Amino acid sequence: MKIKAFIDGQFGTTGLELKERLIRHPSVELIEIDSAQRKHTPVRKAAMQDADVVFLCLPDAGSRVASQWIDPDTTVVIDASSEFRTHKDWVYGIPELVGAREALRVAPRIANPGCYPTGFALLIQPLVRAGIVPKNYPLSVQAITGFSGGGRAMIDEYEAMPDDQRVHAVAAYKSLGLDHKHLPEMQHVNGLDMAPLFVPTVGAFKRGMLVSVPLQQSWLNGDAQTIQEIYQLFYQHEAFVRLHRLNDYDALHNGYLQATASNGTNDVELFVYAKRGQIFLSARLDNLGKGASGAAVQNMNCRFGFDEGLGLKA
Repeated sequence: MKIKAFIDGQFGTTGLELKERLIRHPSVELIEIDSAQRKHTPVRKAAMQDADVVFLCLPDAGSRVASQWIDPDTTVVIDASSEFRTHKDWVYGIPELVGAREALRVAPRIANPGCYPTGFALLIQPLVRAGIVPKNYPLSVQAITGFSGGGRAMIDEYEAMPDDQRVHAVAAYKSLGLDHKHLPEMQHVNGLDMAPLFVPTVGAFKRGMLVSVPLQQSWLNGDAQTIQEIYQLFYQHEAFVRLHRLNDYDALHNGYLQATASNGTNDVELFVYAKRGQIFLSARLDNLGKGASGAAVQNMNCRFGFDEGLGLKA
């Protein structure tokens, strides 16, 4: 079976990455429009009507409007914005979460997850479901992403910097207002009583991501070995989740956990480190891969019954 796909917003950061993956997908015929017509509503609507699946790579407000043009009885829509990630009529698109794959297989409307929330959910949801992390635990999240996570404006800003200036341009990113747009999905998807304290940071590299959660063992219903075993149980059959052994110091590069080592893949690597009653969890992923366009392709594959790795594995 071959399906027709259209990307509304194909000239943005996520759209361009998504296009690369769909072009090499053996079961997809990509519908394209001229860049001069990318904001011409009748042309966009016509492309959507011809498609089996539409990817919305638009700002939240744009997705809210464009989603109304798509008939869910005839066309699947996968939205990359944050507009619908906690909406009851949209399926949240992380197939590896409990029950998600079954829901995705019949979903007419799929909300692609945020990049930070992807790492956070894969770390935390299994532990909450297993009762290891209480729902009322005051979670904090420290995360760093490449500057591509800020979209075209941030990419242009960082790429225009001289190298010696860019290396000092590490900054807290949309975090000091304590109202980051990812917070609702981070709380909702993981069944938490309150949103985590979330401190995202943008680094001086283009792509790559670490999402890290520190825990106090005395507040948990288990220890680091229990956490490791829960991850092993949850993810042992998942092609895109790689669990490192407990306290895998060999995975460090000169003592550092690098943010860029999963770039170019659809993988999420999970790490558990523990010492003296403190536990450090971290997820490493490509913010433009499993954190955005790779996730969208995986969700499409799941929805249409394709191998989930099609278009994603080199």
